[in-house]
Amino acid sequence: MRNWNHLPAEIKRHVVKNLDLMSRHSMKSTSHLDRLIVNSTCFKVTRVRFGYKQGKCLVMIYTGIEKFLRLEFSKCKEGILVERSENTWDRQDITTKILPHTDVLKTGLTILKSLLAHESIIIEAMEWDIPKKSQDVIHDDLILKPLTGSKFRIREFVVMVDSQSIAKLVEKLCVVEEVKMIRVLGLGLPLSFLDVENELVPQLLYELQKDPLPGSNIPYRHSLFHMDNSPSHLSHLQLRANSFLSYVNIIACHIRTIEPSNNKPERIENDGGKMDWVYTSDCGKWVAKTTARNEEVVKREMDNLPRRIVQEPFWNDILYFYPEMSLSEMRDFKFWSLFNLREKFRAEDKSWEMEDKETSIGRRF
Repeated sequence: MRNWNHLPAEIKRHVVKNLDLMSRHSMKSTSHLDRLIVNSTCFKVTRVRFGYKQGKCLVMIYTGIEKFLRLEFSKCKEGILVERSENTWDRQDITTKILPHTDVLKTGLTILKSLLAHESIIIEAMEWDIPKKSQDVIHDDLILKPLTGSKFRIREFVVMVDSQSIAKLVEKLCVVEEVKMIRVLGLGLPLSFLDVENELVPQLLYELQKDPLPGSNIPYRHSLFHMDNSPSHLSHLQLRANSFLSYVNIIACHIRTIEPSNNKPERIENDGGKMDWVYTSDCGKWVAKTTARNEEVVKREMDNLPRRIVQEPFWNDILYFYPEMSLSEMRDFKFWSLFNLREKFRAEDKSWEMEDKETSIGRRF
């Protein structure tokens, strides 16, 4: 039987097409020819997340449903602690490794670059989660320098609601000609305390379609998922949508719920030249609120995010708090909502634990 080194390049390329991301990455180290074969074979990644907050760094690569590679970096006495997990949230399955003392942000970005910054890898959506408080202590060069000019091939550039200023770096982080959308992403919890019996799925999507950023022609959207579709909350959002339409940079406001209906598409004209387009299907109901001048540019486009705040309570800057809430209400609301979600998730998965895991230096990759 012929061994791997004697196989024709075309057969190797066929094998590479069926490898996962980390297997591809490992194969690049076996020989120069294998590296060329891997680099010439296209690979698509569903979603990537990069986060930096309070001295911790997160790299998370999704390759399918419940399939992911998760790396979290933090400082410890021995150097940088790397916690690695694949396709599981069970903390007993996390492996750890200690790297020499260096900058956490630089380490995370360097690994992100080595795994994904290549022309053969296409990323459908890439999230940047660097809250404003973190941005205040780091500047653009600290993000760009570790990448040494490398760029990612990204279809959708995503920033969290508290990380919007990162969007200005899109041309320096991405092959800008391939970016189809810039999206601001947020998750709004109910204004009332969350019942533990509630489903961990979004009930409503509230989305603003905006003009592109200055100097750019990339479509720009602000998407806020809600876990409350009560009539009072929906009415409140509709009032806000009508007021947003008076802004110069707002093209349209989309509101979608999960309630199915059999109505046909309906065009409803409102006062002041505003109008609603209402679409319904077995998947739910979608309403686009716009003005006559922007009616032709209104398009349709959903995501599923709520479990994230349970599985990763530290990385919770996707949460959006309504302007009418006081600071004390935000703190109480945030704590109790997360607590209730945690209890529900624990009931569903007994193997999941919230407690911090003690570092086990003996466990390696």
